[in-house]
Amino acid sequence: MMKRKRILFITLLLLISLVTTQNTAFAKAVKADKRPRIIATTDGEIDDRCSMVRFLLYANEWDIEGIIISSSKFHWDGHKWAGIKWIDGQIDQYAKVYETLKQHATGFPSPKELKSKVWVGNISNVGAMDKDTPGSDRIVEVLLDNKPGPVYLQAWGGTNTIARALWKIQHKHPDQMKKVSNKAVIYIILDQDTTFRKYIQPNWPDLQVLGSFRQFACIAYRWNQKIPSPQKTFFEKRWMEANILKGHGPLCSLYEAKNGAFRSEGDSPAFMHQIRVGLRSMEEPGYGGWGGRFVREKPNSNTWRGAKDDGDINKPIWRWAEAFQNDWAARADWCVKSYKEANHPPFAALFPGWNLNAVPRGGVQLNAKDWKDPDGDKLTYKWWHYKEPSLYKGKINIQNANTDHAYFNVPKDVKKGQTIHTICEVTDNGNPPLTRYLRVIVNIE
Repeated sequence: MMKRKRILFITLLLLISLVTTQNTAFAKAVKADKRPRIIATTDGEIDDRCSMVRFLLYANEWDIEGIIISSSKFHWDGHKWAGIKWIDGQIDQYAKVYETLKQHATGFPSPKELKSKVWVGNISNVGAMDKDTPGSDRIVEVLLDNKPGPVYLQAWGGTNTIARALWKIQHKHPDQMKKVSNKAVIYIILDQDTTFRKYIQPNWPDLQVLGSFRQFACIAYRWNQKIPSPQKTFFEKRWMEANILKGHGPLCSLYEAKNGAFRSEGDSPAFMHQIRVGLRSMEEPGYGGWGGRFVREKPNSNTWRGAKDDGDINKPIWRWAEAFQNDWAARADWCVKSYKEANHPPFAALFPGWNLNAVPRGGVQLNAKDWKDPDGDKLTYKWWHYKEPSLYKGKINIQNANTDHAYFNVPKDVKKGQTIHTICEVTDNGNPPLTRYLRVIVNIE
């Protein structure tokens, strides 16, 4: 009798622990579900214009606070310059598919609202940050407001307009520097002028900076030299014409393909990082997601550079290529198809991801049973160990890895304080097939 009572008591404690863990996870999930605030700065290069087509198709995913024309070491006013009207031109084509897009998801901003968010920043020369501009002042306004962050400042070109905004805060509002350092996150593509290294990094050491200095290149101009053959299919002429360029409305037809194939979207990782697909990449730069994965440049530095997966600097992006290209294709369908005709991604009915505690030799249950598909499509599951962001680098043998309820035994050589990242790819059988993710992080006690 005493033994039975003890078992019941232990079971009750485990249930309380599980409920507490799930409630905490749910609170984090609700917080994570809030749309990220973003400001995109762009120099208007051809790959920026290609990226903007994709960006507008995902405009419901973020709270867009600004789209700002800036400069770079490649483009400035009067030098290989695309002008300042091209964004308005793309928004005009977005306007033609806006009513159809709205059928598929909430949150798409109106064309009028989008145009009100377009500003001209510092464009007079490469690295120009000598004066305030409407674009730099817009960044100041957003960073000093009382709305919660983070605010992602995307540098598709140079960081000079961002730098001018930060300079103004430093000199006019020095008491706000700590607030801004905690609120802003800069995502840099290539580092296209000297303002980051010469001004931002030394004067704003606590501000988080994600530098895709090399990793972005796998979907830039030389993508066909950096992506493995199985993934190249989703960038080649046949796929692009069938899924994006032909029969998908006026916005997609603006995409400046090269001989019918993918051109370059070196800037797209700057916003793909903030598309919420379940990989939890915004929680920690080292986790990895559609916008890449990062490691600190130096110990204790808040500047992060591209990390390698399996020794490959490009793999943290191309490993997701099939999923994010199919996802883009579905968005293109949303421009011309009704809700019933198009496909929509699966979603987690309860938790998009959570953390678990475990001990060496202990068992870990991995549950994805709460996933649903809005179109009633059949779902498939694929669990795997994402070794690179894990502190434990050994082998994990996940059992029932192709089901919604997998498990594994923690190896005996795992150390206290180490982590094991497990990913579940949940994919529907729609056309195109769409994937979302469940990341479960196991903390070793």
